[in-house]
Amino acid sequence: MVKYVTFDSDCCPQCTPSLHVTALLFIGFLPGLFCVCCASWKWLVVFSVALSSPRLLWQPGSGHPAEGARYVYALGLYWNMVMAICFASPLLILCCCWNQPILIFPTLLYILWGRVIARAELKDGAAWPWFSQQEWGYHAFRRYLRLRIHVHPLLQEYPPEKPVVIAVHPHGVASDYRILLDGMFYNALPKREVLTLSASVLFCIPMVRELALWTRCIDARKSVAARALKKKHSLMVIPGGEQEQIRTVQGREEVFLRKRFGFIKLALEQQAAVVPCYAFGCVDLYATYTNFLFSPREYLRKTLGVCIPVYLGALGFLPLRKPVHLVCGAPLELSCKVPGKPTDEEVQSAHCTYMDALKNLYDEERHQFGYPERELTID
Repeated sequence: MVKYVTFDSDCCPQCTPSLHVTALLFIGFLPGLFCVCCASWKWLVVFSVALSSPRLLWQPGSGHPAEGARYVYALGLYWNMVMAICFASPLLILCCCWNQPILIFPTLLYILWGRVIARAELKDGAAWPWFSQQEWGYHAFRRYLRLRIHVHPLLQEYPPEKPVVIAVHPHGVASDYRILLDGMFYNALPKREVLTLSASVLFCIPMVRELALWTRCIDARKSVAARALKKKHSLMVIPGGEQEQIRTVQGREEVFLRKRFGFIKLALEQQAAVVPCYAFGCVDLYATYTNFLFSPREYLRKTLGVCIPVYLGALGFLPLRKPVHLVCGAPLELSCKVPGKPTDEEVQSAHCTYMDALKNLYDEERHQFGYPERELTID
């Protein structure tokens, strides 16, 4: 029996007063600007109270444990507000520019800097450990999911200057756990720079872009990933992607992997080890309605790359409260006859080796985390 090293939410420091202010200003900037430009100061006051109230309702170490209605309502209000603000940010900017045309100029400067000049997502990202580790919402959400990382001792001992591709399964409906993992990886995998491959579209949405960059996300295109590995960075990938996301069924442990060769080929080309990981509890976080209008949703996914899963959580975007355990297995050092130049047959052979390792990892650990009756299906 392998003795994994476990990390939970307590491995991350609590939010500081200055970070509280910084986070509130960041999250509230666009809605506040919208209130001033398009509504009234009264709405700005109402919004400010609503935005700050979750932090007043619950604080870690305040005598109120991460349990009960008070804590759940605080996190539910906060998470739904953040999700709504982030994905409505283009509309908020458009409305503000429409009412105050002078705002077009700073908006264009923001686009010019982020999408033309800096392009941090095509480089090494823009990690902000202070935010990723300590931000109140992340800290509260980790406790809500009882998120834990279980690291194989061989992965901890693996030299940090040797890059690895950390492949996480399954994707789940929303993969909420992804953004929460980054802060914990600073402790779980110290001295290893772990960047996460994320869909290009995320870097086109204001606020979502910043949150992605601060939690060490980079663009998922192959050239960017290869460059990161050449620089001895490690990568975290979720191979199932949108195909797995739209097909997630609550309570069914299923990964779509048999035709996903890209991350294995990348690892062989860059001579990086591959780490199989499984997130137990991920598929239980939402009630899913996979068959509802599946054909048109699948058509949108295939043609436009727009994935629209249909699901229901506990409170809006807040998932059901189920514990999530990410088990990171031992690194697999896959090889090919000519280093860095794998043939198609060698990629397929390495891919089979990886699938076997993932299946063994799941079967060895599922009893410990309360899923003895569930079999893992690899499609």
